[in-house]
Amino acid sequence: MTARQTGPRCHRPQLPSAGIRIGYARCSHLSQDLDSQLDALAKHGIPRDKIFSEKISTRIEVRPQFEGDLKTAREIKARAPHYRVILTVNEMKRLGRDAADLTALADHLTEHGLVLEMLVGPLAGIYDPTGPGKVLFGFFAAMAET
Repeated sequence: MTARQTGPRCHRPQLPSAGIRIGYARCSHLSQDLDSQLDALAKHGIPRDKIFSEKISTRIEVRPQFEGDLKTAREIKARAPHYRVILTVNEMKRLGRDAADLTALADHLTEHGLVLEMLVGPLAGIYDPTGPGKVLFGFFAAMAET
């Protein structure tokens, strides 16, 4: 090989946030607009076809797009266990307003090897399910409920 030639390249994510991202956007009322959330997720590098969105209250027990988002994330993780699969939302309250549900969701994601990421708010960034991260998540989940 000459100095210009290189051997085979392996994929090595350069950023700690590298992974497969799936987005979720939600608003509670039909009259509300999802565009700002969709734009924020797209600017974060998530293609529109990888963003699940719906206009539905978190008080509705079954949210079809959210369930589809979780199912897709679990399937990707099962097929590519070496990749970090990241569920990205604009802010915590897009996932729900009940502290128990938010905490259960965070635990569910962790149990399935999935990562939660929030773009804005007091916990912006990748959720850390250990130690102080879990305590802070519980605190802000309780605050979101009010």
